[in-house]
Amino acid sequence: MKLFLVLLVCVGFAAAQESQPSLNLEMAINVQRTDPVHAIELYNEVVEQSVVDRERNIAAFNRGVLLMGAEDLGGAGEAFRLAGRYATNAQQRRDAMFNLGHALNGGIDSSGQLMMDPEKIGEMIESLGGVERAFLDASRADPGHIESKRNVERIRRRIQELQNMKDQIEEQQESEEQQEGEDGEKGEGGEGGEGEPGDMAEELQDLADQQREQAQESESAPQNQQQSEQQERSNEQEELNDETEKAKDQMEESGADQEMMDDLNEAMQAQQDAQEALDNGDNETAAQKQQEAADALDRAAERVRESQKEQESEQQDGQRGQPQDQPGEGEEPEIDEVAQQLLDKERRERERRQAYRATGRPVKVEEDW
Repeated sequence: MKLFLVLLVCVGFAAAQESQPSLNLEMAINVQRTDPVHAIELYNEVVEQSVVDRERNIAAFNRGVLLMGAEDLGGAGEAFRLAGRYATNAQQRRDAMFNLGHALNGGIDSSGQLMMDPEKIGEMIESLGGVERAFLDASRADPGHIESKRNVERIRRRIQELQNMKDQIEEQQESEEQQEGEDGEKGEGGEGGEGEPGDMAEELQDLADQQREQAQESESAPQNQQQSEQQERSNEQEELNDETEKAKDQMEESGADQEMMDDLNEAMQAQQDAQEALDNGDNETAAQKQQEAADALDRAAERVRESQKEQESEQQDGQRGQPQDQPGEGEEPEIDEVAQQLLDKERRERERRQAYRATGRPVKVEEDW
């Protein structure tokens, strides 16, 4: 898999006409090779201060590239997501989404301990769903980009393999429980259940991605679209409105702060406006309101992720200095045959990814979509 890890360059204006964000962008480009840390700070200032989408796209994309080089995959993913939001043409969005897919994929934990836990495998499958959506967005932005399509198919096969292994492990566990006559439920009190911050961030991000896809459909829809097709898109928007309202209710129950609720209220209002525009056959207004809703959902998801990071940091501070349980000398965790197969497969897959990053060779796959 080849990454578009190429720093973007913009042409500056005359010094008298340049704003501070423009100056910071030029300075960052000039120092990014000699002082990448300072360049990252400057790019971040451009994203926060500039009102020009072209500048924000270049700054966010280059920041993502530098963070990828520093192996900060989480920060790189956030930067590429912003670059996609501020893209001014199809190629910029393709590159941002393609690199986002690589950043998300590289950040997935496929350790052996995880492979023995069906719940953790399920979380990996959900994470890979985000990787698939990123590559799919890249291929939609540029239908001729073969590498994006190849990666979509590769990720889909990997998800299916993990799902098969997860089902087998769960069947084994269920069979063992029946044989032993155990009636107690397992896995109660585990982290990451419904309503937890990590799940809610993913849910809001998924809603944002779906809303953005609908905005693209509205933008490309002909004005003389058949009534049945127009009604179908209106129904899809209504379903998304309901999902957003459910997410808002969950956020209220979990005690979300006012800023998160303001973002969700803004998203719901934009969705209602989009619904009315679709009912009236106004695709242009619908596309604009759907994009506004997607941006608001993006912001809400980002706030949830930031809140989660703060909670995790507080938990780590509270646990610091506490002894960790260690296995006895000579002890090894038991791994059944199915889990071992999955562990071996993930290790080989990880080695392949490292090799492809080093060589840039494409992965040959069959397209079925």
